[in-house]
Amino acid sequence: MLGDRILAFIYNLVQNLKHQIPALKILSVNLLLLSEASKQDNLSNFFSTTDRQSESPNLHTDESPDELDQKNGEADPDEEVEDSRKGIIYARVSSDKQRKRDSEGIERGSIQGQIEEMEDIADREDIKLPYDPITDEAKTGTNFDRDGIQTVFEKAKQPDISYLLVEKVDRIGRTAPETLYFIYILQSECDVTLLTSGGEQDVSQAEGLLHTTLMSLMAEIQNNLRTTKAKKERIRGFLRNKNWKCASPKIPLGYNETDDGWLEVDPVEKEVVRDLFQKFVQCEMYTETERYIDDKYGPQILDGHVIKTLLQNWVYIGQPRVPEEWLIETTYTNDLVEPDLNLLTEDMESEINVSEEIFYQAQEIISDISQQSSTDDDTDGLLDFIEEFSLFAVVEGTEPATLLHNCGEPMVKDGQVDLKGRTVHRYRCRHCEESKEAKEYYRQWPREHELDSIQLIQQILDGDTSLFDASK
Repeated sequence: MLGDRILAFIYNLVQNLKHQIPALKILSVNLLLLSEASKQDNLSNFFSTTDRQSESPNLHTDESPDELDQKNGEADPDEEVEDSRKGIIYARVSSDKQRKRDSEGIERGSIQGQIEEMEDIADREDIKLPYDPITDEAKTGTNFDRDGIQTVFEKAKQPDISYLLVEKVDRIGRTAPETLYFIYILQSECDVTLLTSGGEQDVSQAEGLLHTTLMSLMAEIQNNLRTTKAKKERIRGFLRNKNWKCASPKIPLGYNETDDGWLEVDPVEKEVVRDLFQKFVQCEMYTETERYIDDKYGPQILDGHVIKTLLQNWVYIGQPRVPEEWLIETTYTNDLVEPDLNLLTEDMESEINVSEEIFYQAQEIISDISQQSSTDDDTDGLLDFIEEFSLFAVVEGTEPATLLHNCGEPMVKDGQVDLKGRTVHRYRCRHCEESKEAKEYYRQWPREHELDSIQLIQQILDGDTSLFDASK
């Protein structure tokens, strides 16, 4: 019964993919324009292809076919076949750990090992290799922000390339949807077929699509298993071996790193932490607390630390923790107790009069702020505009929704403003806040003219001919 269920699932997956891939092409381009933070936007370059025929040197010519025959001679059928069987090799490793030696002493998992294997296949299949192998070394396969894979696509646009040779499907990518999509675009847009050590992966045929889908899903599952294993090793390193860097690369404010990788109290920064909690409980505002600490101790004291993140760190009451979501489906618990790391105990020698209770007060305030934001926040964000209008209208009618300030730094939400009867977010550039006037570092999205553009584009998409009625 299990086998039947698996086969039924695979069959349905294939049918859905065959119907959905053409539509996904348009959707993915627009979605990728909005995902700068994930760094997947380079996939949109995959659609900047020119018509393959337009690259042919003989497409736009005034010479007659007879004249071309006289100029070029009769086409040799064998030569045409040879020209059509050209390919490019792509190899990738994410780390040195992937290298494995076979019985002949060749590192098959290494870049060179992959290249040699693909060269053997190309020689056996009589595929010419006009370009040097393209590689990505020490690059993760979980995204396509890689120079090598981008170069692969640029080379694949050439009309004489028919094959992409890779050792395994997971060398292209380890996220199934993006990997499948990349392979589909290679074949449908560039007429380039994937060739692995397992043979051709023709996704235009059900068998090839099924096999490639399974390989992509297996690669993603394997990657998830490795990630889970690595996370468990980090948990164990933090909770059992007391290595702070296993949980976070940054040492929290108030501490120094010891020689064995754990924490010790910094007496100067300890006072800053006590003052930070006291101020936040008094004002109940992150921005005001941050401004207070910067003014009193200097902007360098926070050194990139986020106020909310600091306030939620249990190490300040001597209970260092890993994120709770890490512990899901594990046997580990956040059971570390380190009294020597408690910075919020009553201390007669400290000028800041606080106790451990202030930590719990801060957590209640943070919870209230979050709850208030989720229940009362009726502002229209990016997804609201996409749902009301369309992705195309939003992308074409506004500046990139990543909301970078004109200085190039990202902006953060900071309040709401009214826009033609609706409430939208206001954003602030923290980088420019101290050096510029408010009107220069604040930005709302969308602006009024952007909303007008979105509405106009959507009307056109909806076929509203009244826009062009001269009588109105």
